[in-house]
Amino acid sequence: MAPNEFDPGVPEDEFLREGLIDRLTQYLEAEPGAWHLRYNLGVALAHDGRTDEALEQFRLVLQDTPKHLQSMINIGCIHLGRGEAGQALQVFTSALGVWDVPLVRANLAVAYLQLDQLEEAVRHLREALAVDPKMADAWTNLGSALLRLDRLEESAEASQKALELRPDLAMARNNLGLALLALERVEEAKTHIAQAKEQGYPVHPDLLAQLNL
Repeated sequence: MAPNEFDPGVPEDEFLREGLIDRLTQYLEAEPGAWHLRYNLGVALAHDGRTDEALEQFRLVLQDTPKHLQSMINIGCIHLGRGEAGQALQVFTSALGVWDVPLVRANLAVAYLQLDQLEEAVRHLREALAVDPKMADAWTNLGSALLRLDRLEESAEASQKALELRPDLAMARNNLGLALLALERVEEAKTHIAQAKEQGYPVHPDLLAQLNL
């Protein structure tokens, strides 16, 4: 991948600073062709919850730099966050035609998950993880998809791999507990579900009652 397609952007904590959006807007008025500034404005707007304006900025970036990967990903992720899985699917499918990289495939899989196209989600997650096996969120999503497909042993294995990478992933912890419970490994399931609850995961009250948690 060509490094000049990527923008290092503004450090994460910079987006929390008061007045950043106004300053970036002023800079763009002085230098409207500066797509790096426009990209950072899009990120700042997204951080501020102004997703329609953020989408506009990222799309303008892509007019100037059509292969800018992070703008494509940000557009797709905004759609995912708004529950617009069909639009996200289109964005990530298009991005995959330009950048066949694990991050794009992993996000494409999330769109398929939201659309209940579970086999497609599993396929893209496995392809992403074959290239980059350290993507903890992708392992978590794989565990979720396999759990919904009732492929319990595979789901438990995927969730365990997610937790090996990031023990704080409460969703993976809950998924592991559910898979183990369905496999009748009740005591192990109770341990993981209790930990998921402690980590703030919204475990279903009926499940907690069933396990006396």
